[in-house]
Amino acid sequence: MTRLGALLRAISRPRMPKPPILPPGSRSVLLYSPANLNNVDGSTVWVDSVVRTLLVDPGVHVTLPLRAPQRRDVITATLRRLERVRLVDVHPRLAGRALGLSTTQALDLIERLDRDRPFDAILLRSFQLSLRATERPSLRGRIWACYILEPERDADDSEYRGAMGRIAEASRFVVVQSEGMRQLLESVVPAARGRTILLPPGIPDETSRRADPDRPVQRLVYTGKFHPFYPVERMIEFLTELRQGEVPGLEFHVAGDKFMDVEDDPGYAPRLRRLLETTPGVVWHGSMPREDVVNLVAEGGVALNLWDYRHGPQMNELVVSTKLLDYASVGVPVVLTRTPTQVELYGEAYPLFVDQVDEALPLLRRVLTEPDLYRLTAQRSYEASRAFTYPRVHALIAPYLGAGESGPSFGGPAAGTSERTSER
Repeated sequence: MTRLGALLRAISRPRMPKPPILPPGSRSVLLYSPANLNNVDGSTVWVDSVVRTLLVDPGVHVTLPLRAPQRRDVITATLRRLERVRLVDVHPRLAGRALGLSTTQALDLIERLDRDRPFDAILLRSFQLSLRATERPSLRGRIWACYILEPERDADDSEYRGAMGRIAEASRFVVVQSEGMRQLLESVVPAARGRTILLPPGIPDETSRRADPDRPVQRLVYTGKFHPFYPVERMIEFLTELRQGEVPGLEFHVAGDKFMDVEDDPGYAPRLRRLLETTPGVVWHGSMPREDVVNLVAEGGVALNLWDYRHGPQMNELVVSTKLLDYASVGVPVVLTRTPTQVELYGEAYPLFVDQVDEALPLLRRVLTEPDLYRLTAQRSYEASRAFTYPRVHALIAPYLGAGESGPSFGGPAAGTSERTSER
C-alpha cells in the first residue's frame, strides 16, 4: 500500500467513541467470532443466537466487534436494533477495504476496548483465536474459549491437544455446544475437566409464525451454505424424481448464497449454482436474514438436514446444528442424518432419521404423502426445539455470568446437561 493509500485509510477510519457508562450492577460481556457477518451461515447465526441468549439477563451488556467491514446487513441489521448491544466497526470507509481483522488486530482491538471499559467475560470463538488470546496477560482468566475442539482438526494430534490444554489452563471457562462434545474434550484435554460449560445455539422462546402440522405442504426446504458435506445436488435429484412420480407439484425452497471452495472439484460452485437457477421446481431465495429464513420455513414443508461424511469429518456428529434448530422451532418435519446429538434431541424413535443420504428419498415419499406421519414428525420437531429457547440456554450459563474469580463450584451447574436432557 502506498503512503497516500495508508493515509487515506487512516483518515477514513471511523473514530471509536467512548463506551457508555453502564448502570450499577451491570455485567459487560465481549463476544468475538472470526465469522464474517456479511454472510448467513451456521457460524454467523451462532453469533446472533449467543447475543440474544446473553441478553436474557437484563443486566448484561454485549460488545460485538466486527471482524469484517460491513458490506450488507443480513445479520447486523437486527443486532443493531437490540438494546444493550454495541457493535464495533473500525474498518476504513473506503471501497477497497481489507477483508477484515487479522487475529492479532482483533486481539489488539479487544484489549483496547477492555481498557476503555473492562469486561466481566470475554467470549472468543475458535481454537486459533483462543490460543493467541492466552498469550495476552490482560485477558487471561476472563476468556470463555468457545468451541476449541474443531471438527476439521485431528483430536488425536498431540500438539493440538497440548495447545487446547494451554487454552483451558488460561481460560475462565471452556465452552462446548453439546454433551458429546464435552465428553470428548474432557477425555483428550485433562485441563478442561471441571471447567467445561454448555452453550449450544439458541432460538426464540416464541416464533412469529409456526407451521400447521395438520396441513401438509408439498415443499422441501434447505437453508445454509453450499458444500458437498451438505448434499444439495442430491437433494435436487430427489426433487426431480419425486416431481416425476408421486408429488408432481413439489417445490424445493433454498435459502443461502455462500458457496465453499472445493479443492478437488473446482466446478462444484458453478455447477450447483446452475442447478439452483435452472432446475424446475427449485425456488432459490439467495441470502436472507435469519428471521426471514424462519418465516420461510414456517410456511410449511419438509426440511432437510442431511450430511455426507465422505466430504466432512465424523466429529460433526457431535455438533448442534443451527439450521436444525431453526427448522424445529417452527414445527416442520425434518429428514436428518442420525447422529448421537440429533438422536438425543429428537429421540431414538423419531422415524425420519437416515444413516446414508440416499435413504432420504423413500422417507420423503412417505412424509409428503402420509398426513399422519407429517403431523407426528412436525409435532416432534417443535417439542424437541423447546430445550433450546434463549431462556433455557441462558439458564445453562447464568451461574457463571456473575461469577467472581472463584466462581460457582465446578461440577454443579457446569454439568447442566443432565437437567437439559431430562427436560427433553
